[in-house]
Amino acid sequence: MNSFAQGPRAVRATRAPMPVSSGYFADLNAAPKHKAMNQLSAATNAATQVQDPRIVSVPNFTRSFSYGGISYPYTMVGRDPATKQTTNVATNYVPLSLYFDEFADQNGNNITIDATAITSEVKRSPLFENAEYATGFTQFVDAQMRAEFWPPAHTGGNDNFHVLLETPETLIPVTIEVPVGSSQVYVLPDGTFFAVIDFNFIVSQMNTLVQTEPITVQSIPIFLTRNAVYGEFSEGQPTNCCVGGFHTAFETKQTGNRIFVQTVAFATSLDSDVADGIFGDPGAFADINALSHEVAETLNDPFVNNVTPSYQIPGAPSGTCQNTLEVGDIVENLSPDYTEVTVHGFTYHPQSLGLLQWFEGNPQSNAIDGDFSFPDPTRLTGPFSDCGAQPVG
Repeated sequence: MNSFAQGPRAVRATRAPMPVSSGYFADLNAAPKHKAMNQLSAATNAATQVQDPRIVSVPNFTRSFSYGGISYPYTMVGRDPATKQTTNVATNYVPLSLYFDEFADQNGNNITIDATAITSEVKRSPLFENAEYATGFTQFVDAQMRAEFWPPAHTGGNDNFHVLLETPETLIPVTIEVPVGSSQVYVLPDGTFFAVIDFNFIVSQMNTLVQTEPITVQSIPIFLTRNAVYGEFSEGQPTNCCVGGFHTAFETKQTGNRIFVQTVAFATSLDSDVADGIFGDPGAFADINALSHEVAETLNDPFVNNVTPSYQIPGAPSGTCQNTLEVGDIVENLSPDYTEVTVHGFTYHPQSLGLLQWFEGNPQSNAIDGDFSFPDPTRLTGPFSDCGAQPVG
């Protein structure tokens, strides 16, 4: 039985979704993008960067690198690779159903777009099941982390460094009621519905859900929608598209001197026809494409505070700069951003990811095979381009 993120539904006048042809959004220069939000206090930010024992959260370790004479500490999920240990990380999975107050189908029924039907597909994906990579037969993000820590994880013949996601505990599906003015629903020629939803609205819903769902700070909760993307809205119409997910961290409580910090990953999953309809590419945000981006960034930057030198985002207009260790952002503007991995007879489209070595700025990478991206080494063939004094954002 579904639980509801909002109160009882009111009876409202509805309208039909907007018919669009395949590639409609591509003609409007819609682009896949992601967000990350640090919601920690300054004191907690500082504590998470120095392995402060007061922090209670997912297992994590802290290291640093130097560039231009400045030290850049970073925290990642797992145990320090030098210990050559395996870390198992608990996960929760919450499929979300979107109920639209404003839009009805041809029979007058309010349109609902439900993610529960793809639960098995997601849980059997390379995020949680093993496949073959250059770094071994393992999970997708674990393979990426092993790639960037290849030397310290493999000296002495020990090959036990892993950061593995446990099979997600599926929680009760949640229905989110999308109010009038917060979305636009579309229909493709084959009858498939998809939506653009106000980003601020979905963030507010997630802020509520993480407080009400039975999750713990030692686990990573994953919230997933289907056939929806997110953007800015003005007067009930989308003005900027298309966000496919975000990850964040925030304090849940403080007990004595212990500070509890929750990490969260949220993403969408598009059917291939919807992906093609929005972006003109059936692999963009398809299946686990957006989710792999957010899960990888959660493991590589769990508290959303790993600062790096300012860099030009590959594939973005000149002067588009950023200074955070976001391993998905630095590939998302490259086309295609995804690779293909087949598990259980299904071909998934996880996003190729940057490696730590790209952010370190050294012309020679000490990652596996001297790579800067994974599993497709052609996505990034050298370190970042320094933005210098250019503003970030």
